[in-house]
Amino acid sequence: MRMDSQAEIAKLRTRVTQLEHEKQAVERFAAMAAHELLTPVVLMDACAATVCDRLNGDGHAEAREELDVLRRGAAQSRLLAETLLHHAAFQERPLERRPVELHPLVRECVAVLAPEVRRHAATVLIGPLPRLAVEERLIGSVFMNLLTNALKYGPRHDGTITVDAVRVERAWELGIESEGEPVPAADRERIFKPYCRGNGERRARGSGLGLSICREIVERHGGEIGVVPLAAGNRFQFTLPAEPHE
Repeated sequence: MRMDSQAEIAKLRTRVTQLEHEKQAVERFAAMAAHELLTPVVLMDACAATVCDRLNGDGHAEAREELDVLRRGAAQSRLLAETLLHHAAFQERPLERRPVELHPLVRECVAVLAPEVRRHAATVLIGPLPRLAVEERLIGSVFMNLLTNALKYGPRHDGTITVDAVRVERAWELGIESEGEPVPAADRERIFKPYCRGNGERRARGSGLGLSICREIVERHGGEIGVVPLAAGNRFQFTLPAEPHE
């Protein structure tokens, strides 16, 4: 009986090792695929921008609108590719923390999303944000994903998105608040799982990976992420430790 148990344990260990190798192979493939996808997406966006500039003021409104759609698609693909690259990279190494001013980081994200902000006639209000020891590109991906979701699922026109921060004990709570349909209670945990979206979303574009990657990034930094429904909207919020730089 003891010999059988030892044999079973050996088999389980072998299988665990195989699964770990398979997992690493999948992650390497995802990183390579994301890297290969990024170059044509950047070129596509640059070409579309050049054509838009040439058409500007020449009465080609319909063509410019179609090119804007192309650029929005390129922006979404680029965000996914960059997020997957960051995700693959940080899984294999320690975080590269350094003190980062979050206010300029969020301003940069809003600048990248400027075409979508204009299309929705949205207003983005950024309150005072702290300086925290984080890996800048990864936390930038979190803000970019949450701001993109706020634009995608918020009001179609003339809405307000608010980014703020509140000190809670030895951490900071960062929030992205927007108007729109509140996330149902049954979906508030599920939407943070890979490939899952809430039921009845109006514009369910994208891969369904954004929020799950946000959770992994935040948890790797020692924080938590979730969504709180408001009377007429949602507040996606995540915590980051105030230490060690303070």
